[in-house]
Amino acid sequence: MVDILFLLMVKHCICDLGLQSQLLWGKTINKQYYFGCHSHYLHHALGTLLVMLLFFNPLLALKIAIIDYIAHWHIDYTKHRVQLYWNLGRKDKAFWWVTVVDQLLHFLTYYTFVVYLVN
Repeated sequence: MVDILFLLMVKHCICDLGLQSQLLWGKTINKQYYFGCHSHYLHHALGTLLVMLLFFNPLLALKIAIIDYIAHWHIDYTKHRVQLYWNLGRKDKAFWWVTVVDQLLHFLTYYTFVVYLVN
């Protein structure tokens, strides 16, 4: 269980920090639109698929990857809508607290996957 959770968190860091900053810099504003920035969510789904394939059969791994895609999409969309509604920028303290909640929701998603799959 710990291995799966650790790998999902590594995947999250790679996708949310590495790939997003290198491949999508300046394009993530599209997350404020419901159908914006799906390449970012696809990065997460593919990463989750790779992690899950190490532990589970391909069909189950694909199902979890699709759920991660949908969850990541809706968590990020909601975060961006809240930031837009409150007109929050990186210099605002509330921006960072909204980001904390965003990251906690992503980690809760991974924790839920692991608890469900291992039990």
